[in-house]
Amino acid sequence: MLTTKAICAALGVFLGLALLVPTSEAQFKVTDNFNRPDGAPGLGWSTWGNGAQISADQLETFGETEVAGGIERTLVVTFPLVFSFDFSTNDPPDGGWLIGLNAKGANVLIADDTSEVRLFQNEGSAGVCTVFQTSSGPSYQCANPVMGQRNFTAKAHISGTLNPDFSATIKIKFNDGQKPDTVTIKTSAPTGAIQSPGGSILWFGNANASYGPDFFDNFSLTLK
Repeated sequence: MLTTKAICAALGVFLGLALLVPTSEAQFKVTDNFNRPDGAPGLGWSTWGNGAQISADQLETFGETEVAGGIERTLVVTFPLVFSFDFSTNDPPDGGWLIGLNAKGANVLIADDTSEVRLFQNEGSAGVCTVFQTSSGPSYQCANPVMGQRNFTAKAHISGTLNPDFSATIKIKFNDGQKPDTVTIKTSAPTGAIQSPGGSILWFGNANASYGPDFFDNFSLTLK
């Protein structure tokens, strides 16, 4: 497990609006509410794919076919971890999200993905998929959608737990006035996954072929 000192060095300086909260040597939390002036993401984030910017105290991201878009930074993580964020889209049929961990760089194409593990959902009605590394290269598997899933038409809250075996539990609170308000999606542990960091990049953003845009807010990641 990384020490708090090593984590702080990897993260750089998070001041005021993006907060590193060490709770012990074995647990820390990093958050970003994106409440800062419109423009570049700042605070140590850089963009990938078709890009992203701060807009009206949210992270606005832009998609493109086989490119998508979002932000990244250096942060080596260990598992288990939990994450959460708010998500909305201007293109509900194609509005989805992803988060990749311990990558050499951001690349939305599965065949070129260097993440130790990545979770993605192409739209709210789709299953959650896991990308992972094997001895033959990157592979992926997808959980089936559960009853009550639907495309994102309001600002949803998405939270997840990613376990050491790369199984995951994802909860989606749609906040659209329909029932059920919240669904839970469970993904199984992938067979043959190599559980070793190949890189040091945390990247997240949209999983869109269309431009979107898609919006993220109140990002949080906690290592346990």
